Parts: sequence; structure tokens; C-alpha cells
Amino acid sequence: MAAWSLLSARAVTAFLLLFLPRFLQAQTFSFPFQQPEKCDNNQYFDISALSCVPCGANQRQDARGTSCVCLPGFQMISNNGGPAIICKKCPENMKGVTEDGWNCISCPSDLTAEGKCHCPIGHILGLWIHRLIDGT
Repeated sequence: MAAWSLLSARAVTAFLLLFLPRFLQAQTFSFPFQQPEKCDNNQYFDISALSCVPCGANQRQDARGTSCVCLPGFQMISNNGGPAIICKKCPENMKGVTEDGWNCISCPSDLTAEGKCHCPIGHILGLWIHRLIDGT
């Protein structure tokens, strides 16, 4: 019995000497989990970083919270996704923007919270927007 205890103690000691240093060298890391709903209105949820990231100037998060859009009264002049959009203030006489956000327009009535023209029930907004091949 004493021989068995001595053998067991030696086996445990050998195991610890061989494998414990490997366990001690293991690296661990963690990062805080953040949910998209927790982002502020001026932030969007970056799925590659799993965190809230600030939108750029004159921007807020979109309806899904995963990108940024221009604030009401600002038109989009460049869009590369996420916060990589550039917004420009609309002229005073053209406070609304088109549905796609690329052009400033004047609205016959009030604006929605998103800065789009509000059309009463039974009406349509008649617009003719002409773009050149170069996008202007």
C-alpha cells in the first residue's frame, strides 16, 4: 500500500511538472458584450467590433441601428457605409430631402421626423429629379 501511495505521489508530481507550465502560459482575453439596442442615437452598432461606434458630424443611427444616416435638413453627398457618409446642410428654401437622402427638395407641406416631405392621405408628391451621368 505504501508503495502505491509513493507511486501515485510521483505520478502526480511528474504530471504537474510536465503540464502545469503549459497551462500557466495559456492566454485568455475577454471583451465586454454590448447589445445594439444599447447604442445612443448618435452611435451605430459595428458588427465587426461588437460595440457601439459614434456616427460622424450631422448624422444619427439608422432605423436598424447598424449604420448612420444624415440628420433632417442634411443631404448625403457620399456613402461608404457605417459612419463613412458625408452630409451637407440643405439650403434654407429646401429643407426636405428625397427618399434616398441624396437631394434637397422644397416640400409643399410639413416634414416628417426623418426630414422627408409629408404627403397628406390621397395626395402624391410630384417631383422630377434629373441627374446627369456623373451623378450631379
